Amino acid sequence: LKATSAEAAGHRCVTSNVCPRPKPRSNACPIFTPDAAVAFLTLPARGAPGGDIVLADEVFFTVPRTDRRLTVEKTGFAHTFWAHRGAWQRFHLEEVAPSASAVGLSSGQQVMLKAWTGGYLTDKGGRMSAKSRDTSASQVWTIKSADGSEGPIVSGSRVVLYSRHGAPVVVDDPEKPGRLAVRDESDVSRLELVIELARRRSTAASTTSTAPPTTTTTTPRACADLDAAGLASALSVKTVQLPSALRSRCPGFGVDTSCRHAFYAATPSNEAHALLYNDEERNATLLLFDGEDRLLRTRVLGTEEVRGLQFEPSGAHLVALISGGTNVWGSPSYFVKMEVPSLEVVWTEPIESDVVGLERWTPDNSDAIAVSADRYVLHSAGVCRSGKWCASHQGDTTQVLNASTGERITSEGRDWRASHSCKQMIAYNPNSDAFLLANAGDYFPTDLQFLAFEQGVHSRHAAVFPSWGDGVGKQGVTLGAIKADPWSPDFASVWSYGTEDGGPDKLYFARISKDAAFLQQPAEVFQNMTGTEIGGNLAPLAEGRWLIAYTHAETDVITDYMKVIFDTWQVPREVRIGGSRLAIVNSEGELLGDPVDISALGAPFPVEINHLVQRPDGFGWIFIDGPGSDFVKIARLKCTRR
Repeated sequence: LKATSAEAAGHRCVTSNVCPRPKPRSNACPIFTPDAAVAFLTLPARGAPGGDIVLADEVFFTVPRTDRRLTVEKTGFAHTFWAHRGAWQRFHLEEVAPSASAVGLSSGQQVMLKAWTGGYLTDKGGRMSAKSRDTSASQVWTIKSADGSEGPIVSGSRVVLYSRHGAPVVVDDPEKPGRLAVRDESDVSRLELVIELARRRSTAASTTSTAPPTTTTTTPRACADLDAAGLASALSVKTVQLPSALRSRCPGFGVDTSCRHAFYAATPSNEAHALLYNDEERNATLLLFDGEDRLLRTRVLGTEEVRGLQFEPSGAHLVALISGGTNVWGSPSYFVKMEVPSLEVVWTEPIESDVVGLERWTPDNSDAIAVSADRYVLHSAGVCRSGKWCASHQGDTTQVLNASTGERITSEGRDWRASHSCKQMIAYNPNSDAFLLANAGDYFPTDLQFLAFEQGVHSRHAAVFPSWGDGVGKQGVTLGAIKADPWSPDFASVWSYGTEDGGPDKLYFARISKDAAFLQQPAEVFQNMTGTEIGGNLAPLAEGRWLIAYTHAETDVITDYMKVIFDTWQVPREVRIGGSRLAIVNSEGELLGDPVDISALGAPFPVEINHLVQRPDGFGWIFIDGPGSDFVKIARLKCTRR
């Protein structure tokens, strides 16, 4: 696949442009302006109806037909062009006639909506803005349930706003998409908004009960005894304010910093866990948390794109992969080794493959690196360098660095074992001191191939899962993950596969030996269930049992094998925040109990980079809700290890 814009325009590798709609009154995407620093903030589950909203809280309004949010710019201009989820999209609910006690929001209630600028959302003769800080009748809105029902409006409810004259607010004008208007409209879907709690500012957490809160203590179950029925009770979620918001500007074809790459790492041997992401100013921002999810350290690792994060098996060091060339053209990619918990840098070394560079290729890889006590191994996609036989085409690269010194071990690196490979996986098992790698592409090979790398030696044998590819941008296998089996020298993996005739992506599971041989035939996990399964990951739950995390959709929401190259994956919002599932399988890939809807419990997984990690007290993952978001959800599935 050509990496030049002219060539790439004809391939599926090309991403959508920076902003989803034409930009009003500006030439660039908005620069996020965070509120005053709030270290930690716990919110109710988002997107699931049931969380009380009280007047004085802050809320988001999302247009369900477009997945865009009601936004106010610095000038006071109000619109629904953008899908960001930051300060510009938050509205403070104010009572028209303030009362002494907190009032729960209900259908038919009159409110005023105060934007982050201090201006109130105002009816300006059929158009809307938030320029005025003075209050008047034109700033009073009646909020009603979209289905006409009476009673409380809670987080996740669909609502319609009405002006003081009784005219509804059109939130997606058919004549000027993304513009707001106050007038009659026959298409109800252009009126509907989903209201969601953004920040609890009221003193009352709920208006449904005046009883004092109670605290209960539950002893976690053993991980080996955890079953599908017990997953919900083992789950806890904490929402933490980010010191700087996730980047809101989304990239083109591998030449800008991602707005969705966020890498999460943890280890059973250390309570510390870490998050690496690019903030609004491109900074590669590393956050280290303690066992109670409190922020311990922050370090900025340059201004290039983040590409990977792993702990050493001992937990004593943390390793970050930073991709060059996305900000300063031609700058090299590099590894950074740091001590834990100080985050003091031990060494920084470039990735210097002579053939393949990461500088212009930014696919979403769940795990592009794997580390042992001796070796740091990169296995990822890249673009062939100028002047080489494969110049400007795309393939894979495997590079190995000495863990102590950072020196590149040239004899152990490999380039171009898969042409047109946009799917790579890698993992390390300390029981066998072996790495397992995987490649899949659309040309050579078209199959999914697992390859062994042990003690510096690459095996010639490969476990092969048959797939298909057309050589010009489509294939059957999509991204998955490999994890080490802690009770053996071997590994397990999940991936998604869709048939060439356009069938849905279905999740597969297999155990693979350290020598890259299938220990059993790959099994389709959800054989008797409809829909598609994407973005899979897994973790060892007990000997012979595996925890699987994935995103479910009723329809094949992504029809293109290059889906992991698009920065947003073009996934509908209802799937992104509502499709996360957990399931348990045995060593043959057979489902043990029904999948659990984790989204409904307020703990969705990221679709693009799903990091299901092991922690000392169970398992964990993170979720940042899209470009411009200023908070992270840290989810923990607690259980005790024997």
